[in-house]
Amino acid sequence: MVILAASICTKAGKALVSRQFVEMSRSRIEGLLASFPKLLVPGQQHTTVETDTLRYLYQPLGDDMYVVLITTRQYNIVLGINTLNLIVRAISDICDHSQEDIILHGFDIIMALDEIRLANLSKLRTIMAMESHEEQIQEIIERNKEQNAKQELKRQAKMFDQQRRDAANRSGGSLLSGGHIPSGPMISGGSMSSNRRISSSYEPLLASEPIPQKTGPRGMQLGRKGIPLPAEIPAEIPSQGISQSQSINQNQSQTQSLNLTSDVHLQIEEHITAIVNRDGGLEQMEVKGDLSLITKIPSIRVAVATANPREIKTHPKVDKKQFQANSMVMLKGNNSFPLSQPVGVLKWRIVSTDEDDVPLSINCWPSPADNGTISVNMEYELTNDKLELETVVVTIPVRVQPTISDIDGTYNWTFNKLEWQIPAIDVSNRSGSLDFSVPGDDPGAFFPVMVSFTCKQTLFDIEVTNVTTADDEEVEFSQSVALIPDQYAII
Repeated sequence: MVILAASICTKAGKALVSRQFVEMSRSRIEGLLASFPKLLVPGQQHTTVETDTLRYLYQPLGDDMYVVLITTRQYNIVLGINTLNLIVRAISDICDHSQEDIILHGFDIIMALDEIRLANLSKLRTIMAMESHEEQIQEIIERNKEQNAKQELKRQAKMFDQQRRDAANRSGGSLLSGGHIPSGPMISGGSMSSNRRISSSYEPLLASEPIPQKTGPRGMQLGRKGIPLPAEIPAEIPSQGISQSQSINQNQSQTQSLNLTSDVHLQIEEHITAIVNRDGGLEQMEVKGDLSLITKIPSIRVAVATANPREIKTHPKVDKKQFQANSMVMLKGNNSFPLSQPVGVLKWRIVSTDEDDVPLSINCWPSPADNGTISVNMEYELTNDKLELETVVVTIPVRVQPTISDIDGTYNWTFNKLEWQIPAIDVSNRSGSLDFSVPGDDPGAFFPVMVSFTCKQTLFDIEVTNVTTADDEEVEFSQSVALIPDQYAII
């Protein structure tokens, strides 16, 4: 009561691909397949023939081939027909219906035949692809690390170019006579992306004393002895992180090219990583935030409003007692901030395993239909009322042109992906849906779903209220706030 073999043969009975499930010699299976065409009755509508001991279940494949299942006569014929249909669909999924293509993909077909006892094609595709949630998460993290590394190299190049320009301006044309360009060390702006050291935002902040420069004004020592810092304010603020979406890149480009007109500029950034499985369970959620500043005034105090000051880490040279008691960012003793350089002063981290903490919930419901299509219903819901998400793009893997039946927002299908675009999501537009259908039978083909957006609020409760000098004089300041989705996926 077993399947003896699954084979693809020509109409003359020549074996092209065969997988035996019991011990059987090559000559034996070739003999069985060679005798198979002789058992067929011309004009017969059945897809099964029998001998005294065996049963052949078969189905035409193209114009010149058969898919043949050889079983014992006691084997359940209904199960045999279902298995035969699964084999034909799997072969169609792997290659074209030509003898050359069958032979070319023979190894893949053998691997699929090893799993013919599976109940449906989607499980077979999953095993053939050897996919897993852990592998998908790791691939997403690796892609993010690679993109962050490229962005960091660009940031460093811009920093060094700016320092050279500042040095050239101070030297008053000495470069034309062979003058030396002093180079200062780079200070990270406090980005806390997952692939960077947490301490990168807190590299040496101050020097114990200023040192004279051969050309230009005096500067603060930030790192090794004898390396001055340019005194002019740079024209750009280095980017604090990257996102995969074009909208996020545009947002960061605006931050990078910001011309500072105020005496103090503060930047609050949070980078969120959220990986949710398709059943709604939260696999991973982490938010890393930082506050950095760039100032033209050396001695300043920054007042911060937060309900959780003890959950925030301060730079070692920031007065921790003052911050925890009064939520005031100021340096210890009589130290001053370095001028015209981005400096990280605060950082925080949020980790959660509760799916209710994910700020934007995305549900994807694929439902196979009897007509060979899949209907997909997608929904979004804002779960954090204080957030206003803009330029939201939900990207779904879709290989063929979808038929859209209902949508809140707009869509664009290109390069085997469907982009669901929502201009804004807030308390007045907290939920919406997208319904579409495509040919197919694999519900798992629509994952992972990727989400990108821009946001000018943070998840952590923190806000800069005012900036003053050491003499309590108010200082004009500007600020930028961003919540950046480094990785936001439903897998």
